Amino acid sequence: MRIFLCFLCSLMYFFSQAQAKSEFMGAIKLNDTSFITYTIHFTEKEGVIDGHSITDVGGPHETKSMISGFFNDKENRITFKEQGIVYTKSEVNTDDFCFVNFKGKLRKLNGKGEIKGDFKGLYSDGQECISGQILMTDMKKIDKKAKKLDRKIDRSIFVKKEIKEQINMVKLVDSLKTTFISKDETLNFFSKDKKVTIVLYDAGQEDGDKINLKIDSKIVLRNYVVTKEKKKIEIILDKPQTTLELEALNIGKVSPNTVFLEIEDSKNNYKALTNLKEKEKAKITLLKK
Repeated sequence: MRIFLCFLCSLMYFFSQAQAKSEFMGAIKLNDTSFITYTIHFTEKEGVIDGHSITDVGGPHETKSMISGFFNDKENRITFKEQGIVYTKSEVNTDDFCFVNFKGKLRKLNGKGEIKGDFKGLYSDGQECISGQILMTDMKKIDKKAKKLDRKIDRSIFVKKEIKEQINMVKLVDSLKTTFISKDETLNFFSKDKKVTIVLYDAGQEDGDKINLKIDSKIVLRNYVVTKEKKKIEIILDKPQTTLELEALNIGKVSPNTVFLEIEDSKNNYKALTNLKEKEKAKITLLKK
């Protein structure tokens, strides 16, 4: 009995010290008609939060930034600030980026919470830029509602079968969690490391997608057939900028040409999915901080 009690106390201590992972999705509200999709992902331990935000999710200016801050469980308050860019699809001029500094309300980290409050936008030199409001809901709550809505649609006698087959709210929500690199888009990835690893593979159905991959205009993969087997390429960042260009050579059996890409350094593991037609190209620029 004594051994069991000791084990139980140890288990309770472990869970009390464990980091709580949270994910919220919603929007930045700039005025009554202007909204920008916004998500935050963080861990919380003893009131300290650490993680990242993504602005303009799925859009042409999608940007991932690191965040840090505090959560006060007793007062239902959360504060955080963005403090460095991991990647962006926007043109790169770090002096022009407006970083979110937020103070607002959050009831419990229990999968049902909502974040509401005002934010102040600041440039890297501390000058004010765009400000507004942030409204977000816990992703667990959003996922639960999406599943419930799918069940209602599936059971409805008023929705045609062909329409039911086209509607899937769970897949729609999941797609918002994936970064797509489309035709003529450039993803700018920042790293302090001397070495970055690129990983390519097919995470879905192998359908014969072929690509060319160039690094600084030099072909490193020619007529490469993408499979589930992961292809790793190490890149030494010995200059300020290194450019990768991925070209779709066909669309395989299932359109479009899709390749999962992972960019890894000592601090980040970023995942993206190309979405290209035949002969279309997408770029990734590795920028050394």
